[in-house]
Amino acid sequence: MLAIVRHKNPGTGGDAVVDTLAHGRFPQLALRQEEELYVLIPDDRAARAALVTGGTVVGTSLPFRAGASLRVARREAQWAITRAVESGREAVSYGDDRTGRWLTGESADLRALVDGVLRAVMDYDDAHGGDLLPTIRTWLEHDRQTDKAAQALHIHPNTLLYRVRRFEQITGRSLASTEALAETWLALRAAATLSGR
Repeated sequence: MLAIVRHKNPGTGGDAVVDTLAHGRFPQLALRQEEELYVLIPDDRAARAALVTGGTVVGTSLPFRAGASLRVARREAQWAITRAVESGREAVSYGDDRTGRWLTGESADLRALVDGVLRAVMDYDDAHGGDLLPTIRTWLEHDRQTDKAAQALHIHPNTLLYRVRRFEQITGRSLASTEALAETWLALRAAATLSGR
């Protein structure tokens, strides 16, 4: 599998991860690109554990066969590292997104879902330098626990709740509604899939 390791504090080297990998009893290949460390490792518990050291964030691809193209694995690992950073988790694997299996593989359908549910908010954020979409995504990733999501976003809980209300006003969708909540979550996953492509 392919992993991308990023330090929470930019400018910090990847020496701790490389040292841990060097002491592992498994094959590995590491390549540093700017602030990220790309690591090719076998899909096993010891290899995964070696990637997570204090101060790092890790995104991993699905396992793939030796000799397969790295293009898909790289896209999956990039998607996973982005989700890890956004959610405040130490590690995310591409396969962790169980919602993705319910989405179509057609880019046009994914775009239609994103445009139908999120376009007004995306346009609002672009026009106002806003953070409504990342706020809603983080809030939902933290199971609508306002305090935890606000902490992950480094904002006051009241600010988060204001942004949730503003999102509802702009989209015309109440996130208290199961249908609107599910539709919003699927649209956010579709947007993440499109950005990964």
